[in-house]
Amino acid sequence: MSWFRLVAMLPVILLPGIAGASEDIGFQQLLEEGGLEFQPPEGMQAKKVEPAYVMPYEARYVSKGGELEVRYAIRPLQRIEIDYQDPHNAAPAPNDLFNMLFRTLSETLARDHQVISRIYPADKAREEYRAGWAAIGVFDLSPDISSKYREAMLIAIHQNDKADAYTLFLTNDLAAQKARIKELRSNLKFKLFENPINTPPSPEALQQLPMIEEKG
Repeated sequence: MSWFRLVAMLPVILLPGIAGASEDIGFQQLLEEGGLEFQPPEGMQAKKVEPAYVMPYEARYVSKGGELEVRYAIRPLQRIEIDYQDPHNAAPAPNDLFNMLFRTLSETLARDHQVISRIYPADKAREEYRAGWAAIGVFDLSPDISSKYREAMLIAIHQNDKADAYTLFLTNDLAAQKARIKELRSNLKFKLFENPINTPPSPEALQQLPMIEEKG
């Protein structure tokens, strides 16, 4: 199967890849590895996965009239490999890449790299996706990505030590498809909420931190 390989400047170069990229890994296996569950979209037809350079994906569904297409991509964190090229700094952990990857991916998909995006409040990410983090981006699609569709919405979800997962909606009229997208936006989500992110230390944990001696 193919996996996206993304080059981004941080100011260092990161090259996230996937271990076992040459293996024929099925969508169901990726769901299991990522701790995710999936509900196939009702009234939509499963279609063959086609090559996609910017965002390779593992499942694809299209409405009967072709007005809406949904693509699903799963990146289990245990499969991520990082080719880190800065000898002066430690390589970032896969758990710490989700926000950068979402921004870079959505801006690469978008015409002129223009994206309107927001991050879900932590409680909403947990409620809708059982995720520790979630974000959504809306943009006009770059003509290099699709000659059929003009507009897109990308939903990204993350849970530490599990996976990053993406749902990409493609259409020519997001406003007209708003109700349908609302029904489908959480068809891909985590099975359980296990690993929150950016959680402040508890009072007990703070007591275990080393104290800095005051001088003078």
